[in-house]
Amino acid sequence: MKYLIAFCWIILVGILGYIPDQGDILWILSCYAPLFVLYIVTYRYFKAHSDILFFIFLSIFLRLLLIFAFPNLSDDIYRFLWDGHLINDGINPYLYTPAEFTAGQESHSEIYQVLFPLLNSPNYYSIYPPVCQAIFASCTWVFPNDIYWATVLMKVLFVAGETLSIYFLMKLTRMAGFTLKRVLLYSLNPLILIELCGNLHFESWMILFLILALWAYIRRRFKFFGLFMGMSIGAKLLPLMFLPFFLFRTRANDLIRAFAMMLLVFAVMFAPFLSWDLVYHLSESINLYFQKFEFNASIYYVVRWIGYQFKGYNIIQTAGPFLYGSAFVIIMVLVFTEGRKSFRSLLERLLLAFTTYLLLATTVHPWYLAIPVLFSVFTHYRYPIFWSGLICCTYVNYAYDPYHENLWVVALEYSIVFGLILIEVFRVPLAGIFIQYWKGVQSWLKL
Repeated sequence: MKYLIAFCWIILVGILGYIPDQGDILWILSCYAPLFVLYIVTYRYFKAHSDILFFIFLSIFLRLLLIFAFPNLSDDIYRFLWDGHLINDGINPYLYTPAEFTAGQESHSEIYQVLFPLLNSPNYYSIYPPVCQAIFASCTWVFPNDIYWATVLMKVLFVAGETLSIYFLMKLTRMAGFTLKRVLLYSLNPLILIELCGNLHFESWMILFLILALWAYIRRRFKFFGLFMGMSIGAKLLPLMFLPFFLFRTRANDLIRAFAMMLLVFAVMFAPFLSWDLVYHLSESINLYFQKFEFNASIYYVVRWIGYQFKGYNIIQTAGPFLYGSAFVIIMVLVFTEGRKSFRSLLERLLLAFTTYLLLATTVHPWYLAIPVLFSVFTHYRYPIFWSGLICCTYVNYAYDPYHENLWVVALEYSIVFGLILIEVFRVPLAGIFIQYWKGVQSWLKL
């Protein structure tokens, strides 16, 4: 039976990784939906230690299967390669937008002419931190004139990183007192497979270093905790929101060692790019993210609609920063209201903090759910798992010409997600029959 299920995994992941483009919503849903069912069935029915190891190794094989598939659901890869070529040419990627660089060059290599029309944000400064830049530069240095093989090399690095993530996740689950089976919630999750290794989103590296940081923290190796947390932030800035949770649960001397190492890591990583323009351009890019970009939001879309009723225009420039500020306040409340400070409660608070950030965000792409899926491994909350199954429906937006967002899909997604959060987190008795139904689903799935 397990070999038949493994065969189905391989076929569906292979199709989803190699065939559909962003707008091929029928292909995406016809593969992703059965993959998610397989994911639940695999987790539900296989309990023996040998079977769990079999599917963990299968999850690594599925990542290897995607190495030669060009990222088909995202075009971010072209900006990755653009930044990498700039670094190899001795140019700081944070100083110029692609449009500025192209306009300011009387002659430039052919690769820039090839990449520029493919960029999705030619008028924005790079926002990718140094860990990302190091990978960009390495891959374009090895394959300076070949987009495909530079991408393949990047995928090899991603698979290596994901394999390390799974290995240390196995160690961390044991150390935290959870069963090895929990690892499957992350390693076999279709969103993790397709979005991270399949489409090269750097949440993969953020998660690797975050797992290593948590592993070091639970072993009380605080210098290594600072090192890996600094590297995680160096892959994506988002783990900065987790730092307050460690302030009041760590002894002062250990905290000083950890933060000193973190600052050293930041200094080393940013030293090659350091300039006043770096600070200005990064802050400008972050402000633009808060005040301009919008996709698959929840609370923000309600606020935006209210703004249209009273102001007559999109109020994102004020609503965006206000909602992110509100997220910060709620996260700090989570920090100061934590009771018994155990490792499990820490991971639960981190999940709730990141969920708060996503629910108040103006932009929620599918791969943003990688962190909640990771933290669900260590908690009894399962709403991130089902959210990761629902969010693939947002690819329907790319099927429209011209592009527009289907708010009915967004409404359906978040009505289910908020319902699950109310039941699981707040334990609100929405209706006895629905709560009993949800408990029955959880019991049957043993999630």
